[in-house]
Amino acid sequence: MLFAPYLATKAVLHSFTISLRHQLSDTSVEVIEVAPPAVITDLGGAGLHTHGEPLDAFADGIFEGLQEGHKEIGYGTSIVRLRMSRDEVDEYAETMYNATKNLIE
Repeated sequence: MLFAPYLATKAVLHSFTISLRHQLSDTSVEVIEVAPPAVITDLGGAGLHTHGEPLDAFADGIFEGLQEGHKEIGYGTSIVRLRMSRDEVDEYAETMYNATKNLIE
């Protein structure tokens, strides 16, 4: 996995969502961002994603956020990341890179 494109994609989508939400604020369109944490799924094959939040609990949390009218919805560890400062994002990226750099091919 190439770590930089992964993080850059998340940042672009977050920025795009914020911009789109403001651009469409005078219309009937509602722009909602869902920021998932790692989720245990069989996506890509059984047993590949075995750490993270349980899928059913994650889905329930997202629907709860939608019912409550949140514009940005996180679950589990992603809730904190939605509100990180630039310095905190830098620290998080460094931590994640160091934890996964041996997995990068």
